[in-house]
Amino acid sequence: MTFDVPAPARHPARRRPALATFALGLSGLVVLAAAEEIVARSGLVSTQYLPPASVILTRLAELLANAPFLADLGATAGSALLGLVLAVPAGLVLGLVLGLVPAAHTATRIVVDLLRPVPAVAIVPLLVLVTGTGRASVVITIVSATVWPVLLNTIHGVRDVDGVALQTARLYGARLPRRLGEIVLPSAAPVIAAGVRVSIGLALVIAVAAELLIGTDTGVGAYLLAATQGGSHTDYAFAAVCAAGLLGLAVNGGARALERRFLPWGEGESR
Repeated sequence: MTFDVPAPARHPARRRPALATFALGLSGLVVLAAAEEIVARSGLVSTQYLPPASVILTRLAELLANAPFLADLGATAGSALLGLVLAVPAGLVLGLVLGLVPAAHTATRIVVDLLRPVPAVAIVPLLVLVTGTGRASVVITIVSATVWPVLLNTIHGVRDVDGVALQTARLYGARLPRRLGEIVLPSAAPVIAAGVRVSIGLALVIAVAAELLIGTDTGVGAYLLAATQGGSHTDYAFAAVCAAGLLGLAVNGGARALERRFLPWGEGESR
């Protein structure tokens, strides 16, 4: 016997074609770049501190063909990936426990509410004292930031599972593993996936910030720190930020594609 979770009722799809959506997004980017170009060329701000968009794009093309910078970009991506590998399973398991066991959720609620607002970068000085200025401090900082979206979304997703479906499964003698696999996880998966996607984007941001604060030898943060010293290479610094943004955009697009492929019933919640 299987227990099917009914898909939530949805309004008729009103999605734009993918090409139109891409065109709208690209037009917004073009307008932003044009506005930045005008401001930079107008003299309101020194081009030493705000290079024109055309210069930034030229430097971006140079960096994307520069092996040492690509190695820095890879180091940052590797740290973000390792942090996610540690944070996502931890957040998922803890979220399942706290979502399924009301007593555990009540007992830890104050602790969660206390720790959740603490900025991840605030613990960087303590990590440096314990683990030094190596890559381990960066990864721990990423974990401390990215575990929260997965944990909280898992708790909310599990607690919103249809109680009637769970009670029916219990009456038919379904054990906990089966209830988890056939009711809880399929129902909560779209909400959990949204939390994972938030954590993916956050991981790159925290990785760069941690590299800047810790002063690592490699990574986009280390490159930015070197490029901004003396204020003579801000064009390359802006280009490096754009490169990190392109990486984040690609990763987010991949995550959305995986959601549409494996969680089609939750597409409305993953926007």
